[in-house]
Amino acid sequence: MTRCFSAAYWRGGDEAVEGLLFRPQYFDKIIAWGGESTIRGALKYVGPGLELVAFDPKTSISMIGREIFDSEAKLEAAAVAGAHDATIMNQEACTASRFQFVEGTLDQVDGYCERLQAHLGAGGRSASAEPRPIPRALRDEIDGLRDMADFYRVWGGYEGRGLVVRSDEAVDFYPEGKVVNVVAVDRLADAARHVTVATQTVGVHPPERKSGLRDILASAGAQRIVSLGSATPEVGLPHDGFYPLHRFVRWVNDEG
Repeated sequence: MTRCFSAAYWRGGDEAVEGLLFRPQYFDKIIAWGGESTIRGALKYVGPGLELVAFDPKTSISMIGREIFDSEAKLEAAAVAGAHDATIMNQEACTASRFQFVEGTLDQVDGYCERLQAHLGAGGRSASAEPRPIPRALRDEIDGLRDMADFYRVWGGYEGRGLVVRSDEAVDFYPEGKVVNVVAVDRLADAARHVTVATQTVGVHPPERKSGLRDILASAGAQRIVSLGSATPEVGLPHDGFYPLHRFVRWVNDEG
């Protein structure tokens, strides 16, 4: 297949170039990732013989049950798995968990936050241990939360080694740069109201809790439900609700 397949990357935005190239005599597909303006810009070239495969912006979350507080070993394992899912491609991937909903008392959830922060900067297969400073605008948002200690608690600094914000409601800014918002909940099902069609991956722990959550998560719009620590996507499986590799090629039948 690779000998019959060609791909060209184009950042987009230059109509003088796109008007010449985006034609069915040259390409079968336009594959676009980005916001509304990006997708609408690609749509105007779609026609007979030229199809659009669109990847809308997505975010991912984790849902962690109170079972992790049964022992120190379970708590540590959950923190390691949560850190892995939060730092996929240094949290630049849509599969990276930015919001983690944890069942338990505030003291218990704070214990998870402390351990999670300690592992965020460790690096690994899909994350670098090299610190990348947090953007100034995000620092300003977090500084404001530090002054509201009755409602928020923060672990970590701004040097890019990992930072955790604990709250009882999801923050209204977009965590990035290995920043995770941990939200304390009474029941994991309560976190389902934060799931929309823009929620790509939901990591659930312990895995046995998935069966009781998957229907409500799927109905809310989630496209992928995995065990915590397994958010890195596998090639060939559905992504964003469809099979991308099947869509990237033009299928030709040789039938008997």
